[in-house]
Amino acid sequence: EVARLDTVWISPPVVAPAPPPPTPRPVRQTRARPAPPAPAPLPVPAPATDMPAPPQPETVAAAVTDGDPTPPEAAPAQESRPADTPPGAPHWQVRGADGQPLAAALPAAATDTPQHQALRYRVHGWIKGLEYHAQAELSWHTEDGRYLARQSISAFLLGSLEQTSRGRIGAEGFQPERFDDRRLTRLRSATLDWEAQLARFEPERPPAAIGPGTQDRLSVFLQLSALLEHLPALRAPGTLVEIPTLGSRSLQMWQFRVQDTDTLELPSGPLATLRLQRAPQSGDREQALLWLAPALGYAPVRIQMQESNGDHLTLTLRELP
Repeated sequence: EVARLDTVWISPPVVAPAPPPPTPRPVRQTRARPAPPAPAPLPVPAPATDMPAPPQPETVAAAVTDGDPTPPEAAPAQESRPADTPPGAPHWQVRGADGQPLAAALPAAATDTPQHQALRYRVHGWIKGLEYHAQAELSWHTEDGRYLARQSISAFLLGSLEQTSRGRIGAEGFQPERFDDRRLTRLRSATLDWEAQLARFEPERPPAAIGPGTQDRLSVFLQLSALLEHLPALRAPGTLVEIPTLGSRSLQMWQFRVQDTDTLELPSGPLATLRLQRAPQSGDREQALLWLAPALGYAPVRIQMQESNGDHLTLTLRELP
C-alpha cells in the first residue's frame, strides 16, 4: 500500500503591535484581615476488627474483584519460593497462626482417586434493594489425571450464570488449563499456558504470570477442599492459605483464614463444618465466609458474600449428596 502525503505551508498572520500598558494607579493601603481559623478535623473512627473480609460475587462459590495485586505485606517470603517459579510469578503457600510457612504437599492419594460430586444450593440475596431467590449447583468430575468442574446459578428475571474449569491433576493438586465465565450472552475466558507460565485472556487483555499452585475462581475451591482433607495441620485456627487465583480478567492472591468449627442447621439436618474467612486485600472491601463440611471432603455447604454497596448473597446446601 502507498500513502500520499501533502504538506501545505501557511504563512503566519501579521500581528498588530500591542498597545502600551496603562499607567498603574496608586494602591490604597488597607489593613489585612486575619484569616479565619481552620476547622477542627473530624474524628476518624477506629477500624472495625470484628468484620470478616470479602469479595464480589463473580462466581457462585466465590467473590472477588479483578483489581489490585497482592500488597507487599501479604506476599510470600522470598526464601520459601519454589525453585521453578518464574520471577514475579505468585505461588501458593500456607502459614501457621504464628505467621511461619508450613510444609504443604498433597499425597498421591489426593489426586489418584476418581470421583464425581454434585452439590445443589438454594440462594437468597439482595441486589440494589431487590430481594431474590435462586438455585445453584456446583459439580466436578475427576478421572485419569483430568478434572472438569462446573457451577451454575439461575434466577427469575436475573438470568443464568455459568462457570467452567478444566485441566489436569498433578503433584501440586488441581492445575487448570481453561476457565470460562458465561453471563447471559457474554463469554470471558482465560487460558493457562503452563509451559510459558502465562495466563492469556479473551477478550484480549495483558497476560498474567502464573506460578505453582495457581488456580481459577472455580478450581480454587476444589484445591482448598483437597488441602484441608489431606493435610490435618491446615485445619488449626489461625492457619492462612494463600492461593493465586485467576479470574476472567486478572489474577489476585486469595487468602483464606481458618477460624473455627461450627455446627450448621441445614435443611437436611445438623452438619459439622469448618469456618473460613477470605482475608481482605488492599482496597478490597467485600466480605466472604465459607463453611466446609469434613463429611463431604471439606466441600462448601454454606457461602456468605457481601459487597461494599450492601448487596449480599447466601448459598446453603439443600440436601446431602
